[in-house]
Amino acid sequence: MHPLIISDVFKRNIYFLNKRFEIADSVKCSGPTVDIDFSNNRMLACNIGVLNPNNGKYGKGQFIRVNSLGKMAEDTTALFDKLRRPVQIVSADLNNDGKEDYIVCEFGNLIGALSWMENLGNNKFTRHVLRAAPGAIKAYVNDYNHDGAPDLWVLFAQGEEGIFLFTNKGHGNFDTKEVLRFPSVYGSSYFELDDFNHDGHPDIVYTCGDNADYSPVLKPYHGVYIFLNDGSNNFQQKYFFPIDGCYKAIARDYDGDGDLDIAAISFFADYEHQPQESFVYLENNGNFDFQPYSFPDASQGRWLTMDAGDIDGDGRIDLVLGNFSLGSNPGKPNMNWAKGPPFIVLKNTGKQLK
Repeated sequence: MHPLIISDVFKRNIYFLNKRFEIADSVKCSGPTVDIDFSNNRMLACNIGVLNPNNGKYGKGQFIRVNSLGKMAEDTTALFDKLRRPVQIVSADLNNDGKEDYIVCEFGNLIGALSWMENLGNNKFTRHVLRAAPGAIKAYVNDYNHDGAPDLWVLFAQGEEGIFLFTNKGHGNFDTKEVLRFPSVYGSSYFELDDFNHDGHPDIVYTCGDNADYSPVLKPYHGVYIFLNDGSNNFQQKYFFPIDGCYKAIARDYDGDGDLDIAAISFFADYEHQPQESFVYLENNGNFDFQPYSFPDASQGRWLTMDAGDIDGDGRIDLVLGNFSLGSNPGKPNMNWAKGPPFIVLKNTGKQLK
C-alpha cells in the first residue's frame, strides 16, 4: 500500500504517492472523493457527488481496484448510489450474517440521514435509516458493551448538533442515546474516541469551528474540547482550548511519553491576528495541562483536513495537512491560498514536530 493517498476534489483525481512523495499512480474519479474506507484489501471511495451544499441525491460508493494493466481504476458501476451528499462510508457486519454492511453519513444540507446499507448479497442492498436528519459527519464502529454486536458513535452537525450512541440490539435494530448536545451555532466539525484517563472507557475529543453559514464572525467557543466518560457513557467537559474556526483534532502520543497529545487544524482561523492557530500542537504535560505550539509555515495553506500515521516507517506518528485553496477568505481577503502547497507533511523527529 502506498504510504500517502491524496484526493484532489476539484480535479476529481486520487493520487497514490511513494515514500519520496512522488506520484506512483492516480485514479480519475467520476466525482469528488472525500473519504476512503479500507477493508479486506479493498478501497471503497465515498463520492460526495456535488461538493457545495445541496439536497440532491448525487453521491455514490464506488470501489477502486487494480485493473488488468496493474493500474488503479474506479469501478464503472457504483456499489450504491443516489446518496445525499455523503461524507463518510464505513464497513461493518452490523447484523452478524457474515456479509459486509455499510454505514453512510449523508450530510446533505437541509435533508440528510445516517443510514446503514444491509448487504443482501450479489451487490444488492437495503437502506435502513437510523436518524433522518442532515449533518451526519463522522461515525465510529465500536462495540462499547462487548456483546459482540457493533455499536455506532456518530457526530451530527448542521443545526441539531450532537454526538449520538447507537447501541446494536441485534437483527439490525438499534437503540439511540444522545450523549452530548451542542448549540446550533457551534459548527460541529469532528470528534474522536480516546481514553485520556486510562480507565478503559472511551472519552471524547470534539472540535467545533464551521464558520461558513449565517454568522461568519469569530466565536470564543470554537476550539478543542475533551469530555470524560463516567463509565456509563455520561460525559462531562474536562478541557477546552480556544481555536477560531477549529476543524479537526487528532489525539495521539506524538512524543512517546505515554500520554495523549493533540494536533488541531483550523479552516476559519483568525488569519489577520493569529494566523498560527491554523495549526496547533497541544503537548500533554499531565493533569490536562496542555502546552500549545505552532510553526511558522502554518499559514501557507487553509487546512481543511488532516491525518496522522507513520509515513516514513520510523515508528513515530507524522501528520499530513490538506489545503482547501478555494472559497471565501475570512479575515484575510487578499490571501491567495492556491499559491500554497496542496498538502504538507509534518515529520515527527522526536520530542517536537518539525
